[in-house]
Amino acid sequence: MSNRMKEKFNQRNELILQNAEKLIKAKGYQNIKMIDIAEVLDIAKGTLYLHYKSKENLVFSIVKPKILQFLKSVETISYSDRTAKDKIIHFIEEGYKSDFFEFVLASFPDMGAVFSEDHNKELSSIQHKIIECFRQVIEEGIESPCFDTPLPSSFLSLQLMQLFDPLIYNSLVYEGNMSHEEFVHYSTSYFLNAIKQEGDK
Repeated sequence: MSNRMKEKFNQRNELILQNAEKLIKAKGYQNIKMIDIAEVLDIAKGTLYLHYKSKENLVFSIVKPKILQFLKSVETISYSDRTAKDKIIHFIEEGYKSDFFEFVLASFPDMGAVFSEDHNKELSSIQHKIIECFRQVIEEGIESPCFDTPLPSSFLSLQLMQLFDPLIYNSLVYEGNMSHEEFVHYSTSYFLNAIKQEGDK
């Protein structure tokens, strides 16, 4: 493949990803087919399959850079000079405004197909790195001691990751029971209370 053909292929690939994401956000994962994406781009369905062998693979290519960006944000916060408490607050705030969370929300409840067996290992590896950053900061807070809790850091780090499950957000915010800002505030208060800040008992 010549450099010109590679450039054309890459440009088309970027357009595929951009338009697929727009369609998923507008109609939902289960409501679009590969032919819908091809029609929006005015390309043959066969051309689309040269880029992605399935809808699952295409969506995985949308999701992966988003969760990697969230990991990068988490790592940056972890290595900062903030207190452990401030890091936890920042984790939660960044998580709820991340492109990853936004896309998962837009695709809920159909995202299970993306986390299929083919991709689960790779996504789980990235998720594990995020959770490990959470665990290290929680350990830092316990040792400082900024936090006072009998609960193990391994449990708390998983619970922190669980805050970003779209089910609760979808039930409360999308159905109009509370605002996004209220949800973020309550989630932060809930988790900080679970680790019992010194001085707040």
